[in-house]
Amino acid sequence: MDERMDERIWTDTPLQEGERLAKPDCEITRVATGHQSLISGQLDAALRLLAPDIPEAGFGGRADPAETAIRIARDRMLLVTRAPLPQPAGWHAAGFAVSRAGALYAPLRFSGTCAWDMLAHGLISPPPHGSRSAALHVAGISALVTGPAEGRADGLTLWVPQAHLTYLTSFLRQLPPA
Repeated sequence: MDERMDERIWTDTPLQEGERLAKPDCEITRVATGHQSLISGQLDAALRLLAPDIPEAGFGGRADPAETAIRIARDRMLLVTRAPLPQPAGWHAAGFAVSRAGALYAPLRFSGTCAWDMLAHGLISPPPHGSRSAALHVAGISALVTGPAEGRADGLTLWVPQAHLTYLTSFLRQLPPA
């Protein structure tokens, strides 16, 4: 048997937490995240009860990977908190449901003057600047795009589903210089 043809040998690897991928005028870093929960239903009521001090972020909005509320759709949100939510998973009388998400999304911070240009390599349509939803198709997968964390002047964070992290890491490694 020719071992070079063995489809079980995988050479691509995802970015590990803290690992960097350097491109000219852009650095991509896998950053740490907080505890993730998916919220559906009445999002305003959920935020008031679960995380009243956490700001909501839409497309390109400022977001801290350790603590943020990222709008996915009209009635869907990724809530990231520094500590696990004390409320149980499931339906709540205020009109929303909570599902524990573990580390469903891996945040990749793009920093530098060409951060948005690097992201553009994976887009098939213009980014929806100003949208309340952070959802966007990047390189054929659904991801979330938020802006820089407070105190950072440039960049963005791409929230990639863990199941697609190796694919997206390989895609980013193969990009030409911006």
